[in-house]
Amino acid sequence: MPVLTVKVPQETAARLERMAARRRMTKSAFLREALEKKLALTPDEPSLHDAMGPTLGGVDSGRRDLGHNPKHLAGFGRR
Repeated sequence: MPVLTVKVPQETAARLERMAARRRMTKSAFLREALEKKLALTPDEPSLHDAMGPTLGGVDSGRRDLGHNPKHLAGFGRR
């Protein structure tokens, strides 16, 4: 089984220690169980950004300075 090293805040480490002891299991077993539960709740499919990746930035306005020229940004973000 591969080994994974994780850095956590001191408070989290202490809480992990207490929870694992309370359930009479090792910290590693407790973390594996928690990680499996979290992974089961997270869909294993591409995000919208991943799915649209090839098309992002695919539209060309024809203006090379659109994102930084003040004349194009006048009023941007205002209603």
